[in-house]
Order: sequence, then structure tokens, then C-alpha cells
Amino acid sequence: MRHRLVKWLGWSGVDAVGRLAMLTASTAVLSRCLSPHDFGVAALALTVVTVASVVVGAPFEEALAQRKVLRLAHLRAAVSASWLASLACVLLAVPLGFILARAYGEPQFVWLLPVGMISAFFSGHSDIVTGLIRRQRRFADLAKATLFGHAIGISASVAIALAGGGVWALIAQRLLVVVARAILLQASATVLILPSRSIGHLRDIARYGGLSLADRLTDNLTYLVFNYVVGGLYGLNVLGYVNMAMRLVEPLRSAIGATGHNLAFSFLSRLQDEPERLSARARTIVSHAALAIAPVFVGLAAVTPALLPLMAGPGWDEAIVIGACLALGTAICVPSRLIITALCARGRPEYSLVANIGAFACTLAVLVVAHGLGPVSVGLARIAGDMAQAAVAIGAAPGLIGWSRRDRFLALAPAWALSAAMGLVVARLQPALPHFGQISALALLIAAGVATYALFLALFARERLAGLTGMLALRARPAEG
Repeated sequence: MRHRLVKWLGWSGVDAVGRLAMLTASTAVLSRCLSPHDFGVAALALTVVTVASVVVGAPFEEALAQRKVLRLAHLRAAVSASWLASLACVLLAVPLGFILARAYGEPQFVWLLPVGMISAFFSGHSDIVTGLIRRQRRFADLAKATLFGHAIGISASVAIALAGGGVWALIAQRLLVVVARAILLQASATVLILPSRSIGHLRDIARYGGLSLADRLTDNLTYLVFNYVVGGLYGLNVLGYVNMAMRLVEPLRSAIGATGHNLAFSFLSRLQDEPERLSARARTIVSHAALAIAPVFVGLAAVTPALLPLMAGPGWDEAIVIGACLALGTAICVPSRLIITALCARGRPEYSLVANIGAFACTLAVLVVAHGLGPVSVGLARIAGDMAQAAVAIGAAPGLIGWSRRDRFLALAPAWALSAAMGLVVARLQPALPHFGQISALALLIAAGVATYALFLALFARERLAGLTGMLALRARPAEG
């Protein structure tokens, strides 16, 4: 089991690092071929596409992964419903493209939105296959499909940009990544999943699927409203800076967040009828994972002033503060979301929905109230939303997983404190390196951060690191045909 866990984590690490490297390299090209305005236009179109992808896939992935008994008929019924929803989204994208074109004076929206929306057919199918693969705990296959899907889509996107394709390069990146990932996932699946109508099997996953849809939809509507409010308050250029900052943080956030959730959910969902064992395992997972996750994003925030200009080139300075704020918010949110994963594994996905509703409200409130501060309010709004999610995770009813609020906070606090101390050291060191080149300065800052955090762990958290790879040992539960 230990060998399999190391393999899962190894491939997940390769996926995260590989995606970050590819997106960083592609951004270095795209930011020099396209303007902030182009990035702003693409952000408006792609947030609508992302919300649609949630509608067609989110009701199924978690519900299928969580079921005690899963049959092939459940998968086929889910694909049938997903494709019908995808068709509706493509049809709705046509009039919506005309509306956005008129509202923003950008005729490109007429074609950008419908073409981008084609990805919904493939993203829904991907989510359904992902639910099956998660049940079978073939996380290495999941990581491979994601990594190679990004390699195909990103390579094509760069080629389109270099050929003068403009904003279409950004639309193509999303579309081709999703298509390639869906094909690779289906190729690795143990069964061919084709559509087949079955109301009864859809009804079996309706409650959990409905809550999962509301949860994911709220999360993605936050991004949609966030982008459109930023575009309305500051214009498409500032929205382009936000998009650039998100390209720095979101690949790591999505990769680490998804990997942590999938692994934890896979082990914890099997203990949903044993609350005491689930509680004990959740405590171990959260406390250990937080020590690994928080420093990644605090360190990213600390080196953003050196990393973002190197990645994006000149003319993107306003994205630096926004990117640092996004990274800090992620360091708070992603570790604490593992507590919500435990609640979902217990069959209570409504707490994830509550967390996302809280994030939506706080993000929007701070964005509007702090408007006078300028673009920095965008970053502060995201931090507020991420803190709201952490507050829900810590404050949820203790009886559900037998874990007090105080102990939940104490499971996370050491990681937050040690990471913050490391981030301060790196931030103070940066002004002392003015005579170094950009790449050399960045390498030294990263090395200093790693060494500093390792020292802090050795001094203050040695016991929490013991037994990290031996804490999980459960069998896979495949689908029944």
C-alpha cells in the first residue's frame, strides 16, 4: 500500500509541477503576444464556459465517487443527462455571445463563447469518468490524463498565438485541454461509458448530486461574478491583470486542492459508517497535509514580486500584488477545505455549499466596499472569501465528525504559523538581492524558503511529520457492472 501511495503522490507531484512549468512557459509567450485587454476578454468568455462545465459535470462526479454501490447503468445515465445539458449550454451561448458583444463593444464574443462552450460536452464526460477512476483509486491515471491533456492543449495554444491568432489562443487552450483530457481519461477507463436513459438510476444519485451541483455552481459563480464586477469597476485591462495573477496561482491551487480532496475523500468515504475512525483519520490527514500545502502558497506569495515579471515580462506590474494576495488566500483555504472533505465523506456535502456561499458573499462585499483602494481590493476580496471558507470548516458542527472546533483550529495553526514565519524571512531577504539577475534571485529566494521551512519543521513540528506515508491503508472499491 505504501508503494501505491508513493506512486499516487509522485504522479500527482509530476502533474502539479508539470502543469505549472507548462503554464508558466506558455504564459511567458502569450503575455508577449497578447495584451491585457485580450486576457480580459478571454476571462469574461471562459468564466461563462467554466460555469457551464460545472452544470454538466458537477452533479455526477462526487455522487458517483461517494456511492456505496455503483453500477454501469449509473454511469451511462449520467452521461446521457450530461450531454443533454451540454447541448442546452451550447444553444444558450449563441444569444449570450451577442449580448456580451453589445455590452462590451467586442464583436469577438459572438463566436468566442459558442466555440468555447463546445468543451462542455467533454468536461461533463471527464467528470463522470473521473468519479469512476476515483472509486478505483487509480489516481496515477487521473494525473497522467490531466498532465498530457494540458501538454496537448497548451502546445496548440502557443502555436496559435505565435501564428497571430490573438485571443483565440486563450480560448483554444481551454477547449483543447478539456477535449484531450476527456479522451485520455476514457481510454484509461475500465469500461466504455456511452449514454443510456435511466430515470431510476439518475434518481439514485439525485440528492448528493443536487447538493454537489449547488456547491460547485456557487464556487464557480463566485469567479464569474468576481470577473464581471472587476471588469465593470476597473475595466478589461485590470481584469487582464487579474487573469495573469490567476495564471500564476490557479494551476497549483487546482492541482493541489483536487489531489488532496480526491485522496482524502477516497479513504474517508469508506469510513462514513464508522464516525470514530473517520474522525481519527481526518485529524491525521488534515494536520499532516496542512504542513505540506500551506508553505507552498505562502512561499509563492513571497516570491511573486520576482516570479511574475520573469514569467509575464514588462507591463504587468499591477498583477504582482493581486497574485500575492491570491496565493495567501489559497494557503488559508486549501488546507482547511480538507475538513470539509471529511464532512462530505460523512455524507454532508451541504457544508461545502455553505462554505462557498460564505466565500461568495465575503468576496463580493469586500470587492465593492474596498473599491476605493484600487486594484489591491481585488486581492483583498479573494483573501476574505478564502478566510470565510476556513471559518466554515473550523466552525461546522463538531458532532458530525467528532472533532471539536478548537482541535480543528489547532490542527491547522502550526502550518499557518510556520509558513507565515518562512514567508516573512523570504520577503525580508528579497530587497537584499538587487544585484542578482532575475533567475538567480528567484532561485536563491526559493532555496532560502525551503531551508527556512525545513528548519522550522525540525524545531517545532517533527512529531507531526512522522508516519505521513503510513497513515492510510484501505482497499479500493470498484464499480459493479
